[in-house]
Amino acid sequence: MLGIFPLGARSKDTAPFGLGVTPMPGPFGRLRNAALRTVAERAIFGGVQKEADEMARREVGRDLGGFVLDWAGRADAYVQFTVPEFEYPRPDLPAGVTFAGPLPSLASDSTAPDWWADLDGSRPIVHVTQGTIANSDFGQLVLPTIAALAASDALVVVSTGGRPVDALTGRLPDNVRVAEYLPYDRLLPLVDVLVTNGGYGGVQQALAHGIPLVVAGQTEDKVEVCARVGWSGAGVNLRTSTATPAKVASAVERVLTDPSFRANAERIGASMASADAWRSLDGALDDIVGRWLIFRGGARR
Repeated sequence: MLGIFPLGARSKDTAPFGLGVTPMPGPFGRLRNAALRTVAERAIFGGVQKEADEMARREVGRDLGGFVLDWAGRADAYVQFTVPEFEYPRPDLPAGVTFAGPLPSLASDSTAPDWWADLDGSRPIVHVTQGTIANSDFGQLVLPTIAALAASDALVVVSTGGRPVDALTGRLPDNVRVAEYLPYDRLLPLVDVLVTNGGYGGVQQALAHGIPLVVAGQTEDKVEVCARVGWSGAGVNLRTSTATPAKVASAVERVLTDPSFRANAERIGASMASADAWRSLDGALDDIVGRWLIFRGGARR
């Protein structure tokens, strides 16, 4: 299995996946996790579990074999495309899990917008995006960020994620630059802070460049991505999907003025730079094929 969003491996030292609850050390943390796990598995995801078990019985003749979100616990090999520094520590992590580092991003061949020369390093650059999926309502994060930084000396660079630029209705402040898509391989080395709703790929691209973050996302897997940003110290988690300008302004100011956020982002980025996702994937495949051949040989004997 390939982990393209945060690892959901069941552990006594982590809360159930999907709640966005960060680890709490010690025996009280384990008691909390056990209680949350009972609630999550029997109540919150109880209906999903029942449907998954019924599907498994139809297809393979038996139940799923465990909690529906605990993929890592049942896979022969699970390649997680991140580094350990951006994932919760689990002493009881299944042996088949491999941290491969993020998949490398491709070089962009898109044309830079006509305002690209404004990114000359003369003032801080804050990039804000809601990605390419959860961007139907720019009032959740993009517009609050524009309003929050309208009077600042920062240059606010906005990607609409494919939506028309004129979806940002009204007159934009003079310090705002907008494009539908942006060449991230050229943009990210220039960015001082990324404000995002927490897509796993975009967050990891930022961390790979040592960029600290302000995150605001509570849907899909974003609640877990944002929780890890706050837990790792690489940014500020606003713990909402709809941010206010005041909260964004305060968070961006914290990230720009407190060097620990960039230091933690750079620490994670350094680990990512030393990883080789393709080589790790090849190694995991070779290992599982080797084990299967040994098993088949033993079965024939």
